[in-house]
Amino acid sequence: MLSIYTELLQKRGHKIFIVSMPPLQPTLLQKLRSLLRGWGWESAPKTQKSHFDKVDLKSRVIETNRPITDLDVRNAHIVMATWWENAEWVAKLSPSQGTKVYFLQDYEAFDYVPKGRVEATWRLPRHKIAVAQWLADIARNEYGDLSVSLVPPTVDTKQFYDPQSRAKQPRGKQLVPTVGMYYTTTPWKGCDSALKAFSIAAKKFPNLPLVAFGSGHTPPPNLRSDGTEYNKAPTQDQLKDFYSKCDAWPFSSSSEGFGLPILEAMGCGTPVIATPAGGGGILVKPEDPEDMAKAIEEICHLPDAEWRAMSETA
Repeated sequence: MLSIYTELLQKRGHKIFIVSMPPLQPTLLQKLRSLLRGWGWESAPKTQKSHFDKVDLKSRVIETNRPITDLDVRNAHIVMATWWENAEWVAKLSPSQGTKVYFLQDYEAFDYVPKGRVEATWRLPRHKIAVAQWLADIARNEYGDLSVSLVPPTVDTKQFYDPQSRAKQPRGKQLVPTVGMYYTTTPWKGCDSALKAFSIAAKKFPNLPLVAFGSGHTPPPNLRSDGTEYNKAPTQDQLKDFYSKCDAWPFSSSSEGFGLPILEAMGCGTPVIATPAGGGGILVKPEDPEDMAKAIEEICHLPDAEWRAMSETA
């Protein structure tokens, strides 16, 4: 989202400068775990792939993970925080650094962060930009903040599309339907639930393929078995190929700021199975692998004509 907004703002004549943190170094425990699993000694990459790689802009990766200061954002007219922690940093910048804005991508009072500090950033007296209506509602109803703009995201249809449809070749359901998913260990993404749902469905559809991609340094053990394809840290240009080779895309989050992968998959003509945290083609109960497995089976059973209709609707 931020890279798209950056590109559009620059086309309108604004100058954007991005300040970001360096890549996190793997912990000793992560290195030992990788070694014991036979994947070698894991080291952090010197550079990380970024959504901004294709955007022509000025940026700076600071030397270490530390708070942003006035020296990092000199001569700015507007400074926008994108996460509760850097919202704290932006709050301490001098008024000379311009108007301060808070970009709300989720309600980040997660179990592993200090909830009180997150809530304090929401009380900061500054304009907020929310990516979803439920975030704008929290700001207004729970924090009494009327200075909130709603800017829901979209996807770039030049990037996310069905290659077959673009080539005017009709796409139908594959003889052996393929299931796809994004994998992360982030708890509220519910990937363990999605994998369990897939394993239940696979008992009724032997040799059911699974295609997954993620941003982790090494594939997790439950995605290294036969019949699965795991793609580690693919480029943005590769994503449409993963979405387009699938007949169903489960989305298992229990909470989301905005479920952007749903739009990406549907932009590629792939029917989505999702929890109500993000919406989709077939809605299922959160954290219910059995219900999600039924939805996978339902799509696998669809006649080709009905699957095509669902794909075109997506």
